[in-house]
Amino acid sequence: MQNETLTGAVSVMTSAVSRVTWRRGVCCLHLAFCILHYCAPVHAQQLLERVLARIGTTAVTLTDVRVALALGLVEVKPGEDRETAALQRAIDRQLLLTEVARFPPPEPSAAAVAEEVSAMKSHAGPELDRLRASMGLDEAKLQELARQTLRIRAYTAQRFGTTAQVTMDEVRKYYDDHPDQFTRQGARVPFEEAEPTARQLASAERLRRTIDQWTRDLRTRAEVVVVGGQ
Repeated sequence: MQNETLTGAVSVMTSAVSRVTWRRGVCCLHLAFCILHYCAPVHAQQLLERVLARIGTTAVTLTDVRVALALGLVEVKPGEDRETAALQRAIDRQLLLTEVARFPPPEPSAAAVAEEVSAMKSHAGPELDRLRASMGLDEAKLQELARQTLRIRAYTAQRFGTTAQVTMDEVRKYYDDHPDQFTRQGARVPFEEAEPTARQLASAERLRRTIDQWTRDLRTRAEVVVVGGQ
């Protein structure tokens, strides 16, 4: 009788242990499923936010570069490697923003920001919806990017002016080096007639070169580390 009682008790305990083990197994499976379910989007987000470069403690991510390229915040010249050039322009933009923060120009008006946002949306075209969905590009972010662009323009205009003085020789050289810009209906516009336009374009090019050199100087003074390509 005592043996039967003991056997019954052992059977009950074994059954209880089995139920506990089963429950733990179910919990572990549920936890594993949750981890896998959570990690997939997190991994995708990590890929999206991959750091491509660092400027001091500021990171330039893959998202930064893709958004800047799609919205026209950076430009890639014909013949340049698209990914490499876009990253370098994004680095330059961040260097300019850092400089702007040191010597801030007046804040742009709400109307100017709205106009710049409209231009960015127009540049992105149909890709804008994809940027909104995949990169979280909302209206507030668009407005901040537009504000940054306007602040850079205001700062460079404040520092370098809106035009650069050029000599007649520089104007003539620009005219000679860019024949396509001064050809109408297959005929070359005479220099005397094209001179005002050539002067304006030569001035803009010289100003651009001055700003480009200044940006390169900023690079030499900053800690810029390219982490990886796109």
